Amino acid sequence: MYRIILFDVDDTLLDFKAGELKSLAKMFARLNLTYSPRIEASYLKINASLWRDYEAGRITRPELFDVRFAKLFRHHHIEADPHLAERTYHHFLDQEAILLPRVLDTLDALQDYRLFIVSNGIEPVQRERLASSGLIDYFEDIFVSDSVGSPKPTVAFFDYVAKRIPRFDRRETLIMGDSLTSDIQGGINGKIDSIWFNPHFQPNRDHITPTYQLNEFSDLTKLLALNS
Repeated sequence: MYRIILFDVDDTLLDFKAGELKSLAKMFARLNLTYSPRIEASYLKINASLWRDYEAGRITRPELFDVRFAKLFRHHHIEADPHLAERTYHHFLDQEAILLPRVLDTLDALQDYRLFIVSNGIEPVQRERLASSGLIDYFEDIFVSDSVGSPKPTVAFFDYVAKRIPRFDRRETLIMGDSLTSDIQGGINGKIDSIWFNPHFQPNRDHITPTYQLNEFSDLTKLLALNS
């Protein structure tokens, strides 16, 4: 029987991809740079690769932010300051808080459960986005990697969470998120059952096995009812 649910934020509760692309286009416009679908695709590929490196402990968060636009600009022969681009991009991105469908109604139905945030974002930014989206009051506490000192999916991250949640019991805990390498691998590392939120029916090419898979966020209530 589950009593504690740990939620990822981006692309689980909030539509990060939509906010990401809006912010990227705004940054290019602000810096008077040419923006195209080809550049957008390159950024998404470079960024995803760097986040995988961060989750695996191969680079730090500051290193990720320091190199992603440098790599992009070098690849496309763009003459621009990558550090200014990063600051400008973050300025826009930090203001984006687009709710995914059925999130509010589902959280309203989970009043008998203890809800927490587990994120690889930046804590002040995530708190602001959760507040502006109307979500923050649903959660007892928020755990973000820059404050924890370790990223999801590390054991250290989940040990930190376990020590700071009163009456924490791994057997009664679920983690729900969209990332196999961060959220689901984190559940495995933390010995916590997991839900892969996969609304776009993406194939599992990472061979990381979640306990459950949901394609509709609202189906979480049905899953919990079956395990009550």
